[in-house]
Amino acid sequence: MQLKNILISINVRWWNAEAAYAVNLALAFIKTGHKVILIVNDQSPVHQKALDLQIPVVLNLKLDSYSPITQWKNYHHLIQLIDREHIQIINSFKSNGSLIFSRARKKRPGLLYIKTRGEARAPKANFLNRRAYSQASCDGIITVGTRVKDWITALRLKNQPVEIIPFACETLSLSPRVDQAALRDKLNINPNAQVASLIGRLQRVKGHQLLIEALNRLKENPLQLLMPVKDLNEFPNELKEIKMLIKKYALEKKVSVIGFQERLGDIISLLDFGIVPSLASEVNCRVTVELFSLGVPVLAFPVGSLPDIIDHKVNGFLCSGIGVNDLVEGIKWMSADPARLKNMGEQALISYRKYYNLKTLGEKTLEFYQRCGKNKKGFPLNA
Repeated sequence: MQLKNILISINVRWWNAEAAYAVNLALAFIKTGHKVILIVNDQSPVHQKALDLQIPVVLNLKLDSYSPITQWKNYHHLIQLIDREHIQIINSFKSNGSLIFSRARKKRPGLLYIKTRGEARAPKANFLNRRAYSQASCDGIITVGTRVKDWITALRLKNQPVEIIPFACETLSLSPRVDQAALRDKLNINPNAQVASLIGRLQRVKGHQLLIEALNRLKENPLQLLMPVKDLNEFPNELKEIKMLIKKYALEKKVSVIGFQERLGDIISLLDFGIVPSLASEVNCRVTVELFSLGVPVLAFPVGSLPDIIDHKVNGFLCSGIGVNDLVEGIKWMSADPARLKNMGEQALISYRKYYNLKTLGEKTLEFYQRCGKNKKGFPLNA
């Protein structure tokens, strides 16, 4: 295998699934000996994560700027970086920077430029986007799932390689010795209860309110629900509404909203299954993949890329619709047979090990790079 020098651009100002994908891709390459540099926004959560993982970063490319002078400087800084670090491949995750990456590709003909599309909205089918995603601007497009690939295909691109490579992650870490009985006691979980969880921010699109409505119809079910939230202050109105619903339906003993968990893996190790009742988005499916990494099956609405990942009644349960009744049906089925649920957890872990680990992510991405560069004169550039 020829080692590559790869530049990954992920200039976002928050930590989300798309940022996690980019950082995980960098880790996948680094673990196999490739050289990776990340273009990030200074002092952003992605910058901090890169520092924690000792991934080299570039901070002097101000890709968010609308100033022509700044973009001209960006381009010259980029060319200097490519030449100094012998960069062979640029993989960008956002549209910002696309113009200078495309121009650098023409300036250095052996340079491969790949775009990864992981946003939860379709690009508008206009001339500018058709050109931005065409062979005139880049050498290939990675999409995170079938739905996103369909959006790109709808642009009617000619002779442009498009590949689905889903989100992947490392297995979530656990404490050296997880005392599950003590942890259940700390979280007020009945020793004999099944445990499920909705992990995520409190945006309405994540479906917390619908899930509470469903649990109100299942009071006879001994299932207990954990809702870990990274930042309880991020959506105060939604938090207030969720707490009011819990109180309204007298679900205080069945539903627990908990704050940031330093050891999220320990919480996940308690679960019988996860629930992803998102009303939209979920194109990267980060939470689902993380749950799979610890052998936890997932009940989910059929949105985004979830139908790609969840094999219905094998490693999870894919609801037929996106309503309260659909959740009730799914929860009843998931919780009805503990032996079946355990087998589904084993299948979830098999799915993770086969499709959603860092080794597979790195291998599939490198294979796509090679395919896109096969007929490109001068690729790969000499490292």
